[in-house]
Amino acid sequence: MKVNRGKSVPLSIEVMCMEVVKAVEHDKNLVTFKVIEGDLMEENKSFVVMIQVLPKSEDSGSVVHWTLEYDKLHDEIAHLETLLQFIQDISKDINVRLSQVS
Repeated sequence: MKVNRGKSVPLSIEVMCMEVVKAVEHDKNLVTFKVIEGDLMEENKSFVVMIQVLPKSEDSGSVVHWTLEYDKLHDEIAHLETLLQFIQDISKDINVRLSQVS
């Protein structure tokens, strides 16, 4: 089992977490991570992130699908809109960096 330690990034929020790679499905270009410790676990019973990369059918490049599955500790905990913005910012940064490589 490989454990990854998260790093904070200079965005509007900082998220620290430790996750394990739960599954790698090469045929689906899908990686599933389970968060086991850190900021995300302070308000959630469980938190799973799935990242799937699918090639575009019409031209070069790919589309990345992020799926977040979580179970909040209680209903009073706010939804994760800030985290969604964080993921969008990361995706844009990855796109810029990959475009510079190709």
